[in-house]
Formats: sequence, structure tokens, C-alpha cells
Amino acid sequence: MDSKEKAMTKVKKAARRFFGSNPGTPTSNTPVPNIPPQSALHALADSALKTATNPAQKVSVPVPDNASVPSPQSAMKGEVALDVVEKGLVILDVASEWFGPLKAVTGVLGECIKTYKQVMDNKKDLDKLKNDLTEEVQDLQKQRKKYESSEMEQIFGDLLKELETVSNETVRRLQASNLQQAIQSVRISQEVEQFFKDVSKAYENCKFKVSLISARQTSEILKSLNFDKLKLSMKAFHDAQIGGGKERDSCTPGTRTQIIKDIEEWAERTTDGNMAHWIYGMAGTGKSTIARSVCLSLEKKQLLAATFFCSRQIPECNDCNYIIPTIAYQLAQYSPAFAEVLNKTIQEDPTIISKSASMQLDKLVVTCWDTVFKSQKLGPLTPVVVIDALDECRDISSVLEVLIPAIQKQELLGLKFLFTSRPEYYMHKYLKIDGPLSEGSNVDRMFLHDVEESLVQADIIRFLTCQFEHSELSVSEHNINKLANMSGKLFIFAATIVKFILEKHNPIMAEKRMNRVLDLKSKQEKHQTKGLDELYDTVLEHSFDFEKSLSEEKDTYLMILHAVITVQKPVSPSVISKMLGLQLQEVEEVIRELYSVLYIADSDQAIYTLHASFPDYIRTKGRAKGAFWCNEGLYHTILGKACFKNMMEELKFNICQLPSSFLADKDVPGISDKLRAIDETLRYSCRYWPYHFIWSDMTEEVIKQWKGCMEKKSLFWIEVMNLLGSIPEAYDGLQFLLEASDFFLDSKSSQTDFLQTMNNKENKTEIQAKIQAKIAELQQFLAFHAKSPGVERTPHLYLSSLPFWQKDFLGKQNLQNIINLKKCFQQSREMECWPTSSLEAVAISQDGKLIASGDWNGIITIWNVLRGKEVRRINGHSDHLWSVAFSPDGTKIVSGSDDKTVKIWDASTGAQIGEPLQGHSARVMSVAFSPDGTKIVSGSDDGTGRIWNVATGSQIGEPFQDHSNQVRSGGFSPDGTKIVFGSGHTVRIWDVTTGAEIGERLQGHSKQVMSVAFSPDGTKIVSGSYDQTVRIWDAATGAQIGEQLQGHTHQVNSVAFSPDGTHIVSGSNDETAIIWDMVTGSQIRELLQGHSNWVRSVAFSPDGTKIVSGSHDQTVRIWDAATGPHVSEPLQGHSNIVYSVTFSPDGTKIVSGSQDKTVRIWDAATGAQIREPLQGHTDEVNSVAFSPDGIHIVSGSDDQTVRIWDMATGSQIGEPLQGHTDRVWSVAFSPDGTKIVSGSADKTVRIWDAARASQIGEPLQGHRDWVRSVAFSPDGTKIVSGSNDNTVRIWNAVTGAQIGEPLLGHSDNVISVAFSPDGTKIVSGSSDWTVRIWNVATGAQIGESLQGHSDWVRSVAFSPDGTKIVSGSDDNTVRIWDAATGAQIGEPLQGHSHWVMSVAFSPDGGRIVSGSFDKTIRVWEVHADDNSLVAQTDINKLWTLDDDGWVHFPNISPGIVWIPPQFRPLLWRPQNTLIISRKGYTMIDLSKCIYGEDWTQCWPQD
Repeated sequence: MDSKEKAMTKVKKAARRFFGSNPGTPTSNTPVPNIPPQSALHALADSALKTATNPAQKVSVPVPDNASVPSPQSAMKGEVALDVVEKGLVILDVASEWFGPLKAVTGVLGECIKTYKQVMDNKKDLDKLKNDLTEEVQDLQKQRKKYESSEMEQIFGDLLKELETVSNETVRRLQASNLQQAIQSVRISQEVEQFFKDVSKAYENCKFKVSLISARQTSEILKSLNFDKLKLSMKAFHDAQIGGGKERDSCTPGTRTQIIKDIEEWAERTTDGNMAHWIYGMAGTGKSTIARSVCLSLEKKQLLAATFFCSRQIPECNDCNYIIPTIAYQLAQYSPAFAEVLNKTIQEDPTIISKSASMQLDKLVVTCWDTVFKSQKLGPLTPVVVIDALDECRDISSVLEVLIPAIQKQELLGLKFLFTSRPEYYMHKYLKIDGPLSEGSNVDRMFLHDVEESLVQADIIRFLTCQFEHSELSVSEHNINKLANMSGKLFIFAATIVKFILEKHNPIMAEKRMNRVLDLKSKQEKHQTKGLDELYDTVLEHSFDFEKSLSEEKDTYLMILHAVITVQKPVSPSVISKMLGLQLQEVEEVIRELYSVLYIADSDQAIYTLHASFPDYIRTKGRAKGAFWCNEGLYHTILGKACFKNMMEELKFNICQLPSSFLADKDVPGISDKLRAIDETLRYSCRYWPYHFIWSDMTEEVIKQWKGCMEKKSLFWIEVMNLLGSIPEAYDGLQFLLEASDFFLDSKSSQTDFLQTMNNKENKTEIQAKIQAKIAELQQFLAFHAKSPGVERTPHLYLSSLPFWQKDFLGKQNLQNIINLKKCFQQSREMECWPTSSLEAVAISQDGKLIASGDWNGIITIWNVLRGKEVRRINGHSDHLWSVAFSPDGTKIVSGSDDKTVKIWDASTGAQIGEPLQGHSARVMSVAFSPDGTKIVSGSDDGTGRIWNVATGSQIGEPFQDHSNQVRSGGFSPDGTKIVFGSGHTVRIWDVTTGAEIGERLQGHSKQVMSVAFSPDGTKIVSGSYDQTVRIWDAATGAQIGEQLQGHTHQVNSVAFSPDGTHIVSGSNDETAIIWDMVTGSQIRELLQGHSNWVRSVAFSPDGTKIVSGSHDQTVRIWDAATGPHVSEPLQGHSNIVYSVTFSPDGTKIVSGSQDKTVRIWDAATGAQIREPLQGHTDEVNSVAFSPDGIHIVSGSDDQTVRIWDMATGSQIGEPLQGHTDRVWSVAFSPDGTKIVSGSADKTVRIWDAARASQIGEPLQGHRDWVRSVAFSPDGTKIVSGSNDNTVRIWNAVTGAQIGEPLLGHSDNVISVAFSPDGTKIVSGSSDWTVRIWNVATGAQIGESLQGHSDWVRSVAFSPDGTKIVSGSDDNTVRIWDAATGAQIGEPLQGHSHWVMSVAFSPDGGRIVSGSFDKTIRVWEVHADDNSLVAQTDINKLWTLDDDGWVHFPNISPGIVWIPPQFRPLLWRPQNTLIISRKGYTMIDLSKCIYGEDWTQCWPQD
């Protein structure tokens, strides 16, 4: 048979399939014109044959003789349209040989066209339209040939249906009357035009679908897109396998047809304003099966864009963070144009994949979709996104609260959404449905319980019939109807019946089970779940032949079932067997018997429930029958004990055999295999013991097991959690224990006497406190360890974290061969310090996990408290940011700024919520949320306080006005009914509802009130003021309670109550925070010192154990609110910046001057303070010096005086030397001790008679700015000075005349100068970061500048032999230089944590003393040369510390041990011989410290 014959045969067969057995006999649904039917249709078939075999051949179709032609004017437009369509259909007819029905329909349409054309003039003026359609159809054919598939066949099938509809309608018109009457109708032109539109629309839809498939299969974008970066859940796809080789169920054919049809019609309507459709109903009504069926249908129509089927049993399917990325991924698969835009978005901002749902929705979906939609690359279709079982997804609100508004605001035009869920309240809330549908809600809804029961019953009957037809069990129609009646509207009931009856695959057993089910007495009208409950009762009774089982077998059966229900996550049968001490075979057998309600997933072999209604049933007393009810307290007790037993038996040191402390866990060879040492049961036990413990019955045995496990295995538990990367989860578990323990211990101990029976000498409260203390200690260590690199290198849990944990921690005493803290004074109460920008405000979230800070640049920074790391920055305001606050639920942050606005932010994404709240006319100084989170209060320098609606952003009521004063602070009362404002010098209280002021103003402060707050019980108010005081007020009467709290030496910027209301914390411009006893008003322990600038904001953590502070020193600091040294036991040392230090001439003493206004003398060997501080200056002491004989000390101060002190007695000698008119920056004795020189901010140098305490001659004038440093030459004939005018000058010490020209070279302030011992050179240090050496005789610079410092050089000095120079800098280092070559000698001396303000050599040149902004004095050992270090063998003299805190040994690249940040500022370095500090110091011994492959020797070997 040749090709021509084959083509003819194909067409004939196609015609038969379409028209029936006889090509001339039409099918019932395809009417034809009332013109000789047989001849017309035979002619149609013949013309189709001729066209298929010879496309170029002209085709003529017989037309009745009585046909007449209308005028050309009436038909021109329609005739041109027909030409276009005809040409396209002829080619499409040829192109579609592979799809017979399509050929037949195009033939029918062709006949209709020719019938029309015979009665119309043939116009040829729009041939271009014909050619366009011809080319498009040819393109369609090319695409079809490239991608033949079932999907393509479905598309052409859809085209067939649309063309068939057009054909039927056209034929109907021709049949309406005789042909001549129809042709003569004046409406012929309109009919032809409509015909053209209908055919074109059908063709365009088909072409778009074909091009969509083509683009999807060829797009390079899809091939290159980095989908692995998206957090996807493949298991959430509608067609994913969900375990046991199962796919999600769809509706049985013939069931739910009307519901599915309604949804399909909604999906296909392109003009529908409702872009979302919500199917809701109680558990078991078939929502998910309907959704699955709809997905399958829409997929065939190319209308399914994306799906996400939530499931509370599959972790990734109940995590809302997966939803948006998964939808974005599928949209990219659906539309290559979308994929291209998405790819670009991810490339531009890779961090978007880890951001919140709202940010991801905006960036990954809304923006990308809008771009593609506006580019008109989406075609005529409106695809649908299906999200099923919303109620089974944790925190789904975070998605709905951004997705629904996006739909409502039409930000996703061209995209529809189908949701299913239970009818939960919050679903109604987010889907904007409250009773009847509100106008413009944009959401259709369908409540499955509202569907007429007869329709549901009919569907359930079809379902049951279909299921039983495929089994060996014969079920009568009567019994099927009875089963359907029992099911009511619950498909899950019917499905469970089928599973239960047929699961044995035994007709006899199935018959028995059928009869048992039919005996159920269902009365669902009395209780909505009763029928389902009785069914579950029956399933459980018969799954294990419960009535005939032995008591012991029943107990085992129930134990397994209840354990499966009680575990905190689905686990494998192996875990259940180990936890319960049963054989694996026993557990597997029981699970097999329960396949009606449970199944084992292939993916993880874990046991899941088939439906969420089953756990609800079995956990609810009164629903589950008798013994079937799961006593959760009992099973938490059983599982808790099992966890502790498993941990006691399995946990051990180095459980995964890590080979070296140098390797990160992820880099350990074969780490995946090694982690198998932590089997599934141990993983479960370690992760979930806190939950089982707290929910247990708290028997004496449980508590003893917990105590024993914590004492012996807590370190190994932390090791396992560390290896699993689960330290945050461990911390959260302990936090849950702490939060829940009060309630659970109280409620359970009231029922039993177990607490007293543990130890009769202790009462319940004491034992309860001990339990909580142990948990808190464990949690505190976890928080300490979480910030260390030990979270990535597990050996350093033992080598780095534990050695620095100061408490007598559980198991720590067993450590050996580790770093030894030889000397460690009490550390500061400062726990952490995070560098940032200059701060005005800090706030902490209600869960204590996040801190927000606001800075001068208008930036909000959010910090993770556990990890001590910055989470994100929000660039929100255009000016200073004065106040920030978290909403009570922690999801939002509010901020107030100099830009006069209040703004609300999404705490998880940093995105701004809504528009700025505008109304204030001056800077906004204070913001706070109401206790319910629905309102915000703001206070401004415009003299008003305002309340705002959080949801709408609108102002509520009129402003609270105080026109004469600035409102610097405001806050709600705990019940939300009142607001307190700090206004001017007063505190004012207002009624939130009426806006009226309550009572009189609270008066007492003498200056501006900067901060106010209510106590937690609302009975008191605390205020802090510019007048340096804190005051407490009775909120009811307005009376001041007790005396004002005094202790700060500068304005009080911030006050806050502790959560229990017993303490107050205040922060001040005096750079400190103070904790006060609320009752007595006394200061509790020492000041919180550490900030080096104003403390602008303070707050307590929600648990009251920590205080957070923000300062202008550009740090956020966290303080221990409960511990620390007593205020009466301070260590010796300056309490503020050490500006100046030097050795005595004999090298046995050190003198220092400080910002604390004192001069102090120290023993240079021991660091002990010699006698009391030398007091007399009334301001900062900037400079000190010994007389050459060591008998006297001279000091210069900001108080504009120079003072001389007796070294032996510490008393001031004579009156202060007065004459300077500004601060004295520098002082020095002459070599013979008879004179003193001083340099001042008054731009002068003055010489004084040391004995007479009088000025000698006139001031030495010439400098144009502050004189920062002065010194005598060794022979006493000259004086050198350095100034902020960037010059060094030399003066005649006798005449006061300047010698030569100024020494020029520095490009910024000259801060320090000194003569060489032989007087021939001068060294200078400058804020231009350089050190320079000058020739005294010529004034010329010697060599190049000494470069190496990365910040200001504050101090310089020559060594006694003149061969070395020492410098101290704002880069926190001390450096030693070769005076001859200018080369740096050795590495910088590092240890100071802030600027080095002063340096000096000891008289023998073997030591250097340095004083720092960090308030400490350090003495350093100076090596003769580098060779002396080479000969050194003591490792304690050879180690170095890198910027990340790692200790390094010579010639060993990896870090040996890690020093926690809080120990580094006071760490005794190898070169140190002394540290003087009020906070003490830490000295380490590394002589026995093991490392690398020997690391396991840190723990005793078994």
C-alpha cells in the first residue's frame, strides 16, 4: 500500500470513528445541515481525502442549486475571516493525520466555510491574514512532530472538543430554516464573524498549550537553574509517593463529579474575579482526594501550575518554610519565561532562599509572576496553584497572612489558588470569610458538610461498590447502602471500612469483619464523630482479634499502638521495639495488623497514621473505647524512662570515633558512616527526652533516672547533639523544660508525694528548685558552647568549651590533659559583647531568642541570642533611630526615628509592613506595642503621644498633647488600658479608651524625663531622668514610693522592670547600668561596667536572667543579671581608662593616671597597689611622670592643673601648679628634677620650678592647636613638643625660644614625642598612623616613616640604650621597632582589647609597660632579639592567638584550643609578666594540652 492509500485509509477510519460505522451517518451529537445529508457528508469525506493526499488540489464542494449570494458589502468582513480560517483548517487537516477525530471535525468546519463562501463575493485584499494563519499552523505542526506525547494528544483532544462545539453551533444555524432563508439573512456577516472568533480562540488555546510544552522541554533556563538552592519538598507534589509505594488517593471514578466540575469551571473561567477557591470540611470529608482529582484534571488541561499537599506526618510537608520555594520551583517548570525571571532573582539575591515566607512570596513569586504576566508570555490560560490541608502545616499563618492579601490586592493576576483545610477559625480569619462571603473577598468557598447528603451518599456508594467489585467479597446492594449510610458525609469512614474489611485478603475473614461493621449502631446526629469513633473501635478490636487475645498480648498490642501515637515524630518499628523492650517482629506484626489506620513509609521506614483523625480519636478520652484510649501521661512516662535508659546504655565519649581535633566534623573521612554509631533510637532519645520527661507522670523512678542520666551522661548527650548539628534544638528542649516545669511539677506533685519521698529532709519547693537549677545550668552551658567553633568541631566541646566553663559542671572533673586555667579571677558580669554601630535603642523578643538594636544611621540590626550572631539588617529610616520594640508574639518590630515616622517591620524577613505611620511633626523618641499587639504608642518631640492601629496603620483618636514639653518615652500598662508618658519634667498617665488624662501629673524630677515603664503587675511606674535619678511611683495614686534612687553620675537614659517586678535596671550617660532592688531602692551588687560611652538603652530578658544594653560605644552587651562578685569585694585597678603609665627610675614601681581622676602606684613585680590612690584632681588625669630620683610624681589633668606628689607618702606636695587655661595633656620632669614641663590644650608649653611650684618665665607659644606631648632632652637644655597642628617643635629650655623651624612631615595630629637617650634624635607618633624619627640638630626626618600600625599612634618611647622604639596605637597593639633601621622587631604585642594610650620602657630595657582604654595595665617582656625565642622551649612562651581566638603552636597550622571571647580581653599573653585590672586576669597553662590525633587522651580511657 503506497503512502497515498495509507493516508486515505486513515481518513476514512477517522471519519467512521467520528460519524459512526457509515461515514454518511452522523453521530447523535454532531448535527449537520438540512441539505441532502448523504451527499453533503460524502462530499465532505471525499474533499477531506483529496486534501490529505493532494493539498495543492483545489477543493469544490457541491452546493444546492438554489443558493444565492448576498451583496458584497454585507459579507466582505466575514468572507475575509472565512478565507483565513479555511486556509488554516486545510493545512491543519493535513497536519493532523495522526489524530483522526481532529481531521474529521476540521472537515466539517471546512464544509461549513465553503457553504458560506459560495454565497459571498471572494475578496482578496487581506491575503496577509491568510498567510499569517498558514505560517502559525505550520509552526504548530512542527512543534507537534518534535514532541509527540500523551500530553500533546490531550491538547489536540481539547481542541477537538472546542472545534466540535463550534461546528455543532454553525450547523445548527444552517439548519434553523432552509438554507436560502439563512443565507439571505441580514445577520450573515455577524454570524461569519462570530464563527471566525470561535475557531480562532480554539486554535489559539491549542497553539499556546503546544508552545508551552515545547518551551518547557527545550528551555536552557530550566537546565541551568540552580533549583538545589531552593528549599523544596518533592513529597508535597500531588503525584509524589507518600510511602509504601503509595500515591495520594484520588476520587473513585464517578464520585464527587459535581464538586470537581464546579471547581474545574471556576478554574477555566478567565473573567472570574474570584482568584481563590477554598474547600473546607472536617477531617475525613474527602478534601485531599478531591484536591488530588482536581490536580489530575487540571494537569491534563495544562492548567495546573503548582501543588503543595501539606501533611503533619511528613516533616517537610508540615513546614511552612517549604511552601513558597516549592511553588516557585513548579511555576518555573510550568512556565520557562517564569523560570528565566526566577533564575535572575536568585542570582541577584542568593540569600532570598533563607528568608521568611513574606519576603520569599514577594521576591520568588509575586514579582517574578508579575514580570512574566506583564510581558504577555503566559498566553490565554489562567493556571491554578493547589495547596491542600492547610491545617496540617505548622505556622501556616505566616504564609496565609502574606499570600491572601497578595491575592486580594490582585498582585498575582493570571494565577488562581485552590485551598483545602479543616474549617478552623484562623482559616476563616486569613481567607477573609466570616459567615456570608463579603463583597470583593476574591475567594470562592465550598463547605463539604454543606453538600447535600444524598449527593455525598451517592458518591460513597459508588466508591464502596468500586472497591468491593475488585475484591473476592460479594457485598449486596443493601449492605453497601447500609455502609454508606453509616459513613454519613465522611469519606474517611468509608475508606477505613474498606481497608479494615479487605486488608486480610481472605474472603472468610472479610465476611466476618463485614458483619461486625454492619452491627455498629451509628448515631452521628448526636455526636459528629461518634460514627467514626465506633469504626475505629471496631478496627482496633478486630485488627488483632482483640476479644480472643490473652491479657498479656493485649497489653503488648496497646503498648505498641500507644507508643506510636505518643512519640514526638514518626519513627521506625525498630525504635518502638527498642524503646519498649520488645522484639522487632512483635512490633512489625502489630503494625501490619493496623494497616487500616497506620502504614510504614518507604522513604524513612517510619510509622505514620493514614489520617489525622485517628490520633485525635485515640488521644481523646470519651471518644476511644475503654482500653483503646491512650493515657499520654503514662506513655510519656514509659518513653521518658526508655529515653534515659537508652542514653545511659549507649552514650559514651567520642561515640563516632573522630580522629583529630584539627578537623571540622564535616571534613572527617567517612563521617556519614561514623554517624551511624548514633542509631535512630539514640537520636530520638537525645532529641525528645525533655518532652517526655516534662509530660510524664513525674514518678520518683523517672526523676531518679533523669538525675542519674544528667550526672553521668550529660556531656555525652551534648556531644551527640553537637554531632547531629542539633545544639539549638537541645537548647530549645531545655527551655521548654524550664518554662513548663513550674506548671507540670506543681500539678503533678499535688497528686503524689514523690517529691517528699525523694529526700525527706527537703521540701517540695527545694527539690523543684534543684531540678530547675540543673536544667538551667545545662542550658547555660549549651548557650556558652553554641557560640564556639566546637559546634563544628566536636572535640573542642572537651578541649575548648568545658575548660572555660567556670562552674563545677557535671562530668567536667573527669577531663585531663587539657588547657589549665592556672589563675582566673572572677570574670565580669558581662557575658557577651557584639560590635555594631552607635546605638540608641535595644529590645528583646518575648521568647528571648532575638535582640533588635537601632542606631544613628536609621538601621535596625536583629541578633540571634543563642548564637551571638547578627541575623539581618533593616535599612529602614532616613535618619537617627531612637526607639525599637518587638510585638508580643515576636513577629513584628516597631521603630521611631528622627525622620518623624513610625514604621512596622516583619521580624523574620526585615520587610516593611504597610506604609510609614505619619502624623508627628518632630522626631519620634519612643515606640511600644500594646500587650495584645494590636496597637502602637509613640511619643515625639512635637509634644504629642499617639496611638496607632497595627493592622490598618491609622491613628486611633486624637493625639495626647503636651504642647509645652517633649514626649521622650511612653508605654502601655500590662492590661492595655492605660498609657504612661514621660513629658518634660513630669510623668503623665492617660486612659487609652477615652483619651483623658488620669489624675495629676507625677512631679518630682527636676529635668527632662527620658524613660518610663509600668511594672509587670501594673501597680507601679518607674522613671529615669536627665537629673541623674530613678524614681518609683504608685500608678493608682501618683505618689512617689520611697526616696529617689541615686547612684548614676550622669543623665539616666533608660529604665526597665524585671519580669517578676522585683528589680529595676537603669542605663546612663555615665557609661554604666545599675540594678536596683525595687523594694529597698538599694543598688544590687556592682555597677555593670564595660561600655566606653553612653549607655542609651537597657532591657531585661523575658526570664529575668540577663540584661541587654546598647551604647554609643557601638556595642550591644549582654549581662548576667543574677551573678557576679559582691560590690564590697572589688579587685584593685583603675575603674576607667588608663591614659598614662611609666616605670620608676629603679624599675620597681609603675605609676598610672586615669580617667577615674586618680594617680596610682603599683609594685612592678606583683601588680599590687602601693597605698591608696593619689587623689586631688577633679577631672581626668592625662599624664604622669616620676622625678629622676623616684621621690616625686608629677601629674597633669583635664582640671587644668599640674600636681606634684610625694611617692613615699602619697600626699600632694604644695598647691597645684595653675596657669593653663585648658586641659593639661602632658607633663615631664627635667633630668635634674628641678623643673617640670607641661603641654596643654591651651596651645602652650609651660616650664615650672618643681621646688617652688611656680611657673618659670612666659609660656612657650607657637603651636596653633593643642599641645599633646612634651619632653626634656637628656641634658635638660631642650624641650620637644608635639601638637594637633601636625608639627613637632624644639625649644630652648632656658630661654623658651623655639629652636629652628617646626619639624614637618606628619599629616595629622602629633600625639606623642620623646628624645633618644643620647639626645640626638626625637621620635614622634601621630594620628596619621606613623612613627617618625627626627635629627635634633638638623630637624630633618631620618629615613622613612615607621609604618605598620593601622590606626592612631598614641604613644612612643626610646629604649634606655636607644636601640629600640616602642609605640602604642588605637589598633590595640604595642610594637617594637629597630631605631637604626626602622624595621619592626618581631610580631606586634597583642592583648589589649582597646586603644593603647601609653607605653614606656623599664630602666633596664627588659620590659614595657602599657596603659589602655580597656582600663588595664600590662607589662611585657622584651626579648633581646628573635634568636632568644628560637632557643625557648616552654610552650607557654611560644603560643600565639589569632583574631578568631585560636591558640597556635609554632609550626602547627591548625588551632590547638579556642579561647572564648569573654576571656580574651584579660588573657595573660606569652610576653606578659603582669596584668593590672579591677576584673582580674586569666592565665593559661598549655604544657599538658593535647591536640590533633591525641585529643582523645583528654578523657579517661575505659
